[in-house]
Amino acid sequence: MNIALLSVVLLLAIGSLVIKKSVPAIISFILMMFVLGLYYINLDAKMLGLFQIFIYTGGIMVLMLFGVTIIGTEFPKYKVKPFNAVAAFLLFLSISALFLRGVENLRLKLNQPVENVNLFSAEFSDFVIIFALIASSLLYATVKMSSTLKAKRSR
Repeated sequence: MNIALLSVVLLLAIGSLVIKKSVPAIISFILMMFVLGLYYINLDAKMLGLFQIFIYTGGIMVLMLFGVTIIGTEFPKYKVKPFNAVAAFLLFLSISALFLRGVENLRLKLNQPVENVNLFSAEFSDFVIIFALIASSLLYATVKMSSTLKAKRSR
């Protein structure tokens, strides 16, 4: 069952990236988030699964539909730039390497008592840097996309 759910999640994720029209791409992405919630419920993480379905899927749906009202129903035409794809892939690899470097700390601290209040600041401050990198790259992409759309509409 887990393999089937993860296969559906993977197909929906690929579909949300490949589909050219924005509304079907958004629907594919929302279904991916929903099936991911079902996967969490199947793993007996019922609270996480319900949060995934109600909070994240609902929030993403509202944000995406707001984006559709701004950019319209079709993605703008763009030039394929291989350097950008390589740069994005290298950024993904570097962030993944930083994240995987801290996984061993998670395994070591898994069975320790949680009375140590400085545990997060001492051991997991690297994760804060990683998430800040992800957030700043998403913010940059959003600003870049909005300025590109504004320039194309003014022509």
